[in-house]
Formats: sequence, C-alpha cells, structure tokens
Amino acid sequence: KVKQETVNAAEKLLHDTQAQVEEGTLAQVELTRANAQVFSTRQDLINAHGLREEQEAILKNVLTRTQDVELRSAHIIPTDTLTIPESDEIRPIQDLIQQALTRRPDIGQAFLQVENSRIGLEGARSLTRPELDLVGIAQNNGLAGTGTGYATGPNGALAGGYGGALGQVLARDYPTYGVGLQMTLPIRNRIAEADLARDELQVKQSQVRVKQLQNQAQLEVQDALIAMRRARASYEAAVQARKFQQESLEAEQTRFEVGASTAFFVIQYESLLAQAKSTEVAALSSYVKAKAALQRATGSILDDNNISVDAAIKGKRN
Repeated sequence: KVKQETVNAAEKLLHDTQAQVEEGTLAQVELTRANAQVFSTRQDLINAHGLREEQEAILKNVLTRTQDVELRSAHIIPTDTLTIPESDEIRPIQDLIQQALTRRPDIGQAFLQVENSRIGLEGARSLTRPELDLVGIAQNNGLAGTGTGYATGPNGALAGGYGGALGQVLARDYPTYGVGLQMTLPIRNRIAEADLARDELQVKQSQVRVKQLQNQAQLEVQDALIAMRRARASYEAAVQARKFQQESLEAEQTRFEVGASTAFFVIQYESLLAQAKSTEVAALSSYVKAKAALQRATGSILDDNNISVDAAIKGKRN
C-alpha cells in the first residue's frame, strides 16, 4: 500500500509537470525527472508485489497439506491490520516470568525428564544393594507308569499309563511343597556401580537442563518486553516523522504549483515521505512480532489466540 501511494503521488507529479511544461512555465528536463520517478516507483511496487506473493505461497504451504490448482490461484486476504494499542496492559515482569516457568511446555517436558531420570537412578541403586528373595514351590506329581517295577507298588497305585499319571496330577495325590530364602550379595558388582554412576550423571544433567531452560525463559521474557517498548517508541517517532514529511511535501507541492519549486525537490520530498511510511510499517511489524514473542515466552500464545490443540487434533474448530 505504501508503494502504491508513492506511485500515485509520482503519477500526479508527472501530470502536473507535463501541464506546466506544455504551458512553458517549466523546462523539459523537469518532465524527464518526473517520468524517471514514475518508473522508479513502479519498479518498487512490482518488487513489493513479488515479495507479498512469495510470502503468500509460503503461508499456504504451511497451512495446507496439498497444493492443488485452485489453492495455488487463491489469494490470502488479511482480515485485520497491524495496530498498536493506546497502552500495553502488561503485568509485572515477575508475574510474567512465573507464568513462563509454570506454563511453558519445554520446561514441563524437562521436569518430566528429571523425574524419569530419578526413577532410573533408583532402579540402578537397587542393583547395588543385597537382594533377599522368598522362594516358594508348589507342584503336583503324576507317578503312574507302565512296566514291571510299577506293578509292585502298594495296591498297584503306581501302575498305569499316561491317563493314570494325569489323573494323579489332577487329584493332587502326590503334592510337593517347598519354601526357602535366597540372598544375593553384589560384591564388587562393577556393572551395577557403573550403571549407578551413569544414572546419577543423567539426573544431574537433567537438572542442569531445567535450570538452563528456566534462565532462557526469563531472558526471553525480558527481551520481549524490551523489544515491545523499543518498537512502541520507534513507532511513535515514525508517526511524527511521517507527519512532518507529509507536511513538508504538501508545502513543496504548493510551491511547485505556483512555480516557486521544481520537480526535483518534489521528488525528493516524495521519496522521504515513502521512506517514513515504510519505517512506520516496519515499527508496527516489530511491535506485533515482539508481542507474539512475549506470548510464546510466557506460554500463553495458544490461549491468547484462541487456538485449541485438542480441537486441531480432532479436526474441529474451537
């Protein structure tokens, strides 16, 4: 839009210059300068359109799974514009840092890793200690069989084939029971000691990782707040600069219309105004990015933008 406004201003200057050249109040060289300015601003507009189309293609690729013909020809139309509120409703930095420490998923994941490492450490420590096991045995025996030796049993109870042995097992005629204690002493168990040392290091590394993430979260919150304040100050300064450049251009255009100035000076002020507008847009963009960075740093970016992960997984709107 800024580039389009600059093209419109350059074309208006060309039209006014051409009229004055035809009347003989301006030299032909002024018309050449005005023409050059028109084509220069049109080139900037073409570049801006190309950049927008590139970003549009990137965004469509992120938002969609497949790229069909209809999607490639479709255009993304923003539903809102970049704006800066009159004032920032920002809570104290300590509250924001505390929110970041409790809501950021990467910190929560790091705490889970510490807990998993501690569970593994307890298992490795158990292997370095004496082990006492209570052993119990209960079994049923089938003693029946065929042959001369079996027939001599009392009342012929041991005589019989596979069926007789199976019947003895099911009837529990010859049970066997046993109870015992088994102790294992890990004397100089180098493998268990090495596993214990390794798991202790893993726990310490996980704890250090948590502290690093917490420090990083605090730094990101502070950086985002600084960036927001800097972007707001830059925007306010850019707004004033754009207003002054607009007034300067209007004054120079008035002088040009009465023949007290040339197209060269008008072109200069138009370029300065275009730069001031671009700086204002850049400051707006910096503020929005800094605000998004603060939301991400505090772990509230999904809630603040009404995004539900559960709804996304189910394929439904929140």
